[in-house]
Amino acid sequence: MFRLFVRLRYELFMIDIFVLSLAVHKADLRKLRSVDKKDLDTNPLTNSVEFIWSTTTVAVGDTAVLHCSFDAIFQQLRNGNIDWSKETSRDGDPDGSGGVSIASGKRVTVEDSRFRVFRPHNSALSVLIIRRSKKKDAGIYRCNLSGSSTRHKYMILNVTESKIEAQTSPATLRAKIGNDVTLWCNATGYPKPIVYWTRDDRNRQLPDGSYQYWGNGLQVKSASESDTGVYTCYLDNFVQPIVTYKFSLMVEDNPWNLDGFRMRFDSKQWFAHDRADPKPVKTKSYLLMCEARGASRPQPLIRWYKDGKAIRSSKHFYIITDSPESKSNKASSTLVIMNFLPRFQGNYTCVASNVFRMKKLTFYVRGVESEGQETTPKDLTVKKKEKDRGAAASSHLTRDFNAIPTTDVQQ
Repeated sequence: MFRLFVRLRYELFMIDIFVLSLAVHKADLRKLRSVDKKDLDTNPLTNSVEFIWSTTTVAVGDTAVLHCSFDAIFQQLRNGNIDWSKETSRDGDPDGSGGVSIASGKRVTVEDSRFRVFRPHNSALSVLIIRRSKKKDAGIYRCNLSGSSTRHKYMILNVTESKIEAQTSPATLRAKIGNDVTLWCNATGYPKPIVYWTRDDRNRQLPDGSYQYWGNGLQVKSASESDTGVYTCYLDNFVQPIVTYKFSLMVEDNPWNLDGFRMRFDSKQWFAHDRADPKPVKTKSYLLMCEARGASRPQPLIRWYKDGKAIRSSKHFYIITDSPESKSNKASSTLVIMNFLPRFQGNYTCVASNVFRMKKLTFYVRGVESEGQETTPKDLTVKKKEKDRGAAASSHLTRDFNAIPTTDVQQ
């Protein structure tokens, strides 16, 4: 249906060209009226076999339209028939004895349904129409007034192979959020193809809010994650099958990092996730935290897993998640293991992900100290950078985690 609408627009355009060509021929007729009547049969410009009245070029499969007009100052010229023939050589046939007869007046004489003749009433104008042109239709055509050996004109018809060529953007493009990006299809060929765009993923709407865009370049301004998708440009010259090119646009967020820390109930600061100390104490709380830092959009969602199985808040585990709105440049999640028991030892993994990327960290929790025997490791000193991060990360965890309710809370 959409291509039918485009085809209709194209046909209307061709009608406009046809009307314009009639106007041009009328202007030519006005010029011919300035020729003295006695010179009509001897004027070398209008009667020379070598004179080419017009040259028309069409593509294979397209419609060719040839116009022939004479000065209608004589009544017999207005009422006389105009004959069409195709010449067998470029030199033509001034005697009208050679070539292939195509039409006489309004009657087509060649046995080919692709040929039509249009002759307006009471005029010395004739239009030869050749539909679905073929290579063999190319050549020199002659129109002449019936019974006149001097009143004739020659037209050249070129029939070329139709083709569509294009220079395009790469098939896969990446853009940062907030930047402008342009997808382009520069089309050439004959007939000159038109170019239009659609979107082919679940979101059919283009960045400008429309569902079709006409033009060589599709511009995406201030790209956002919603602009990530598949876009298609169509090249159509109404002769060849439609040529399509698909483009995958990925709008990426800004870089961000994932950091991990651990803390025991009696610690005063956070320690790097890859340290073995401090070890958990039996029946006491033990904390693991992951923090995504950077101006990521959208903010990553952090999930927790133990030995590959998802963890949800329960009487044994409690998950505290920072609201992304409160800290635009980071998102964090803290897993509190309450009343630590030996069976809680294992590998704990936090996975942070948004629509663009995923990162993860694994905490290896091994060894349990008995209550009353807990000791502070001798080298719990950390680098200044880790200390600063730990101090900032612990600012929102000032409660007594042993007093956290043990009722099930769905994450």
